[in-house]
Amino acid sequence: MSSTPCLFGSDAWADYLTERTLPVRVSVLTRFRRLLRDDNTTLQQLSRLIRSDPVLSLQVTRVAQKMHAAKGSSVTSIDHAVNSIGLDQLHQLSEALQSLKVSPRSMHQKMYFRAIADSMHASAQAAELCRHRGLPFVEEVRLAALLYGFGHWLLWLHAPLHKHEYQKKVLLEKVDVALAEQDVFGCTVQALSSELARRWELPELTLAALDHDTSPSRSDLQLLHRRAMNDPRLGQLEQREINQLTQTRFFPVKLGNWVALTSTRGWQSRKTLRLYDIAADFLSWPRDRLVAQLHQTCAEASRQYHVPGTLSPAAQMLFLPSEEALSGLLETSELQLLQQHYPLPEKPRPHTPAAPAAVPKQDTAPAPRPPVTQHAREELYRQVLQRLQTGYSLYTKPAHILQALLQGLHQGLGLERIALLLINPRQQMLHCARTLGLDDSAAIKELKVDIEIPSLFKRLAEKPAGVWLDRARRKALRPMLPDSFMQAAHSGDYLLMSIFNKGEPLAIIYADDGPGCEQLSEFQYEQFRQLCAAATLALKRL
Repeated sequence: MSSTPCLFGSDAWADYLTERTLPVRVSVLTRFRRLLRDDNTTLQQLSRLIRSDPVLSLQVTRVAQKMHAAKGSSVTSIDHAVNSIGLDQLHQLSEALQSLKVSPRSMHQKMYFRAIADSMHASAQAAELCRHRGLPFVEEVRLAALLYGFGHWLLWLHAPLHKHEYQKKVLLEKVDVALAEQDVFGCTVQALSSELARRWELPELTLAALDHDTSPSRSDLQLLHRRAMNDPRLGQLEQREINQLTQTRFFPVKLGNWVALTSTRGWQSRKTLRLYDIAADFLSWPRDRLVAQLHQTCAEASRQYHVPGTLSPAAQMLFLPSEEALSGLLETSELQLLQQHYPLPEKPRPHTPAAPAAVPKQDTAPAPRPPVTQHAREELYRQVLQRLQTGYSLYTKPAHILQALLQGLHQGLGLERIALLLINPRQQMLHCARTLGLDDSAAIKELKVDIEIPSLFKRLAEKPAGVWLDRARRKALRPMLPDSFMQAAHSGDYLLMSIFNKGEPLAIIYADDGPGCEQLSEFQYEQFRQLCAAATLALKRL
């Protein structure tokens, strides 16, 4: 689809998907229209049918929410939505809906219905978590959890080639789910769904659950675990904080979807087992009892929504743990057919400067450089190191220390190319603030990385640490490196180290020895790490 603009980032995807339709199963739409033609049909019968199909639930909720938005209220359940719009508007909706019958040869259609089944599973899990917790808003949570994953439905139906690339990264390359989404779509599916939910005017709880800012932090989950363990050291303020989290309406919505979307890639995976612990802490249950309840709820949800020819969530519980779970990868023949109708995975092209004058090729390759074992300017390096370690009266701002660090690495140690990647604490974004030895057209100058998405940069932002990415480490850590960074980084060895300011991440330093140097030395890494550690110490003293 050459006419489709480059789809990358939440705004571009939201523009593309806002007007796209979501078809209902043929059998469900037929029954829906039959009930509407019957004069003896009650609203309760219609509600029961609508609840059985997530797509029909979404369509009815959208119509009802538009009416409630004008009054400043929100839809809180399917029954509430059906009673709000009445039979006349349901008739109009039924005529406007499109249907789809799954083709046994179409993997992307099967995955569309499988994504819907995952949402039905998430809805059931969230409602049961609410019910066992004794919270009063079970049906509102059930509806919000059902709509939480609608972005996945849309992407499987209208961007199957992108979803195929995403599946390859997750299943074959073992890239983290959120990082794979960022690489393929330019945003997480949650961020995309949040923007679409805002444009579609979905209910308030769905918007709150899809908001990244409402997600609990690692420290919140640790407090939750300590409360479940009856930790006597838990203070009143900490108790209050964790009570507020467990009583919010959006937390069980998120938790139910985390369980459903993670278990679809394996019920025995490390992340799924971690979610068992979080859910058990939420209910203050033993883990065995919690797992039995999750399995029972999954089986019930799979009975409520099953499309013949697709793998139900409950069926996966029977599978032995395996590394060969390749569900969702499209075959070559289907890929060739889909390429004629759907947008191709593309990324924005970086600005390309004018090509430099051609340099005559040498007949022989340049001899490899010997390993570096000394400083370029040892006196300068030692001077900067001493000032950072013992203090210097002119270093009064973090900028002064960072400037000295860059000078020591570039001129003192002699590393040819340096990039200062600053961390914006409010937006949690990493961006390039300054470079030394790099061309104005260098791709790293435009680099932006979300450090909330699991990656090597998130790890570096958690505590001061350094890493030397030689050939072996680049291969081992490739699943943790964003595509945008790999396109900007040196093809040979390079160094990364995080700088902290009074316990908070301030910057990450990138360094390599230029295009002519494929390998760095142990001496360069140790001196690089020593100077960066001294900078963190100097910032601590300010």
